[in-house]
Amino acid sequence: MTKTTVDKLKYTAKEVSNLSKEALEMHIDDAYLEVQEANFPEKHEERANRYLAAHLATLGDKNVKSEAVGSLKREYSGKNVSFQNLKGTAYGQEYLRLLEEFAGGGNGIGLWVI
Repeated sequence: MTKTTVDKLKYTAKEVSNLSKEALEMHIDDAYLEVQEANFPEKHEERANRYLAAHLATLGDKNVKSEAVGSLKREYSGKNVSFQNLKGTAYGQEYLRLLEEFAGGGNGIGLWVI
């Protein structure tokens, strides 16, 4: 899978342009792990990574349980990405749409119509 880039993230979510490159890379890395676990088709992985990273970056300090300066670790309260939380930003809503359309909604249930 190809991760998104800081430049693409800034282009998608202009309001995160004031965050440091390191902070944006941290959000990209966090989103990357979630997208990998969601089993997106390869051609949609970068876009899902970008929108989820934008969502996390625009959350700011909401839901942050702990932070560390060395290696820029940030831990969120509860599960990093909850469906309810995703509805809180336009980027989270787009990620949720991608998740439902291309990764089976993340619920592990797939229906096939024959």
